[in-house]
Amino acid sequence: MNISSGKAETLLLEVTINGQRLKDIVRADRLADGRLALPLDAWQEARLLPPSGVPLHLPDDRLGYILESVPGLTYKLDTGLMALTITAPPAAFGGSALDHGRGGEAPPNLSPPGLYLNYDANVIETNGRYNSYGAFVQGVAFNGWGSAVAGMIARGDRGHDEAIRAETYWQKDLPTPMETLVAGDTISSGGAWSRPARYAGIRWARDFTLKPGYITTPMPSLSGSAALPSTVDVLINNQRRSSESVAPGPFELTNVPVVTGAGEINLIVRDLLGRETVQSQSYYLSPRLLAAGLTDFSLEGGFLRLNYGVDSNDYGAGFAAGTWRHGLTDALTGEGRVELQGERQAAGVALTSLVGKLGAAYGAAAVANTSGAIGGCYLLGLERSSPRGGVSLQWEYFDHNFTQFAFLAGESHPRQNLSAGLGLPLFSRVSAGFNYTSQYTWEGDRFNLASANLGVTLPRSMFISAFASMSVCNGHAWSSGVSLVMPLGNRRTASAGTSRDTDRHTVNSVEVSQSPPVGPGLGWRLRGSDDRSQQGQGSLVWNTNVGSFTVDANEGNDSLALQLGASGSIGLLKGLPFATRNIGYGSFAVVKVGDLQDVPVYLSNQLVATTNGGGMALVPTLLPYQKNQLTIDPAELPFDIEVGGVKEMPLPYARSGVFVNFPVRRTRNALVVLLQPNGEPVPTGARVVVTPGERQFIVGKRGEVYLMDVGDANHLSVHWQKGACQLDLPLDPKGPSEPRIGPIICGEKP
Repeated sequence: MNISSGKAETLLLEVTINGQRLKDIVRADRLADGRLALPLDAWQEARLLPPSGVPLHLPDDRLGYILESVPGLTYKLDTGLMALTITAPPAAFGGSALDHGRGGEAPPNLSPPGLYLNYDANVIETNGRYNSYGAFVQGVAFNGWGSAVAGMIARGDRGHDEAIRAETYWQKDLPTPMETLVAGDTISSGGAWSRPARYAGIRWARDFTLKPGYITTPMPSLSGSAALPSTVDVLINNQRRSSESVAPGPFELTNVPVVTGAGEINLIVRDLLGRETVQSQSYYLSPRLLAAGLTDFSLEGGFLRLNYGVDSNDYGAGFAAGTWRHGLTDALTGEGRVELQGERQAAGVALTSLVGKLGAAYGAAAVANTSGAIGGCYLLGLERSSPRGGVSLQWEYFDHNFTQFAFLAGESHPRQNLSAGLGLPLFSRVSAGFNYTSQYTWEGDRFNLASANLGVTLPRSMFISAFASMSVCNGHAWSSGVSLVMPLGNRRTASAGTSRDTDRHTVNSVEVSQSPPVGPGLGWRLRGSDDRSQQGQGSLVWNTNVGSFTVDANEGNDSLALQLGASGSIGLLKGLPFATRNIGYGSFAVVKVGDLQDVPVYLSNQLVATTNGGGMALVPTLLPYQKNQLTIDPAELPFDIEVGGVKEMPLPYARSGVFVNFPVRRTRNALVVLLQPNGEPVPTGARVVVTPGERQFIVGKRGEVYLMDVGDANHLSVHWQKGACQLDLPLDPKGPSEPRIGPIICGEKP
């Protein structure tokens, strides 16, 4: 549709829509019939939805729409002020989407080649005589291709010593797709109906922990609308979780992070005029569910490992297995698993589903063929968790011919397992829990255990708890106990308790302890009881920068047992040998701050290390796959240091280290007096070129030249109108930062 320029009036207007003013002056057209048209660019800037129909061709050949074509829109035109004020309903605007995402960090920093050795050793003496020792040693070598891990257990007593290989494997983590590849000794997945087992082989699997904070469960989405620019507050169970700004119009908040279990979301929309609207929505979130479209898997194969910790190389039958889980919808997750062995094949499926907003139900069924004997297993379960308490119920049944994965000779065949649990707050400071477990085997063995616990929070953060349990296994056996815990401040805690075991033996005890600090320092524990075997106990923990050392003592049965222990790690990265507390499967960093000694290095604003004579320091206890804030304080650096940055955010792999190089360097200047070979000063205005760097400087009066940012070894080329010369200028690395040198003779240029 076209508008004749002779029948339209062009207006240059300042446009305000629902309280928001457009950035530029808008060229509008008032039609002969009085209707008002705005060009397409103004329409888009205001986020107004275009009306149905073909846009108009305005007199200047631009496209536009008529305001009167929008239902519910009103406007006021002030030709004196050349201002247009528009009021539009929320439905007239385009929608806004605010996606909170599922979390997770960026890809980690690649690890340079390095290695470290974890150790944890102890020796036990009884009445002053050596009794036994034990040690676990684990070596880790790493680079950008992954980590190679090998462990060994050594133990012995006065009559026997042995060394047993633990796990040996290579692992490569792929954080971007959240996948892990392992070759060597590892543990299989169990799925919903099977069970995990140790084996040597290959495993390729999804690993959501490679992106800490990544949320795998379905998260609710909320929608609403706002007529004016507004602030949206999200409250989860009356706790504020986020606050967002939204433009006028409909909006949708997706992937809202909530706590698991049942809860309620309140959406509070507050506009510029202070008016509030509240929307409420209940939800149920189960960690058993995967978000729609999300897949978890594990593919594994190799040889089952037998007698782990007893034999170094005892491997059994080969197998191949695969587990696949997928979020079919946000309310339904499916799983399938297949196990293949020479004499056994098994397959099964599992489903987890929401039951409205009440809870989650899950079930599984599998069948196994073992040398022609076919049997099945079945599983059903229900769970509900909420701020008002939680309940769970699970039932399993196994046919007589069903053989479990990694079944050992002489192992019992399970028949039926039943477990139930209930936890609920009784009052504001009182909570209670009840649990029941029942197990039966096809060999006739049975086990039943019922237990109850009660917890009460007292003033000054004191806590009292009580429990009672009854087991039924060829008779009834009761056990019970009461304990009181009282914080004393400064990491100290006192406790007292009494307990009665199934043999009707009552033990009363008191204990006071101080936990060790995160950094270097001491922790201790003292305990006394009327149990003859444990009449007096004491322990001391000494955390240092190079390791942790422990002393444990136990007096009872007219004997004194003493255990001495040490744990830590030693390693090498980027030429820095180090000793530190046990790294385990964590991460660490070697930090370099130029060549500066005694520079404090901070991790999350806590002092963790100081640099050595080469400007290097070890920072242990980094969090794998997360950003770790490392900083230095420029006020603690020498004044002649040029600082390019004081904060680094390394993101390391697990079982590895990273190298962090702070961009600092010592800047040295020098005032040099240059003489010609005849002893006269180099003429004023001569140019001095310093190599390396090819920087140029101008000679002043009396042959003086001020050289900036020079190194330890410098070559000077000097040029003036009637001559030239050159010389080498070495500087003492430990000399002053601004030396005065000369006068020195500049030799003739060859």
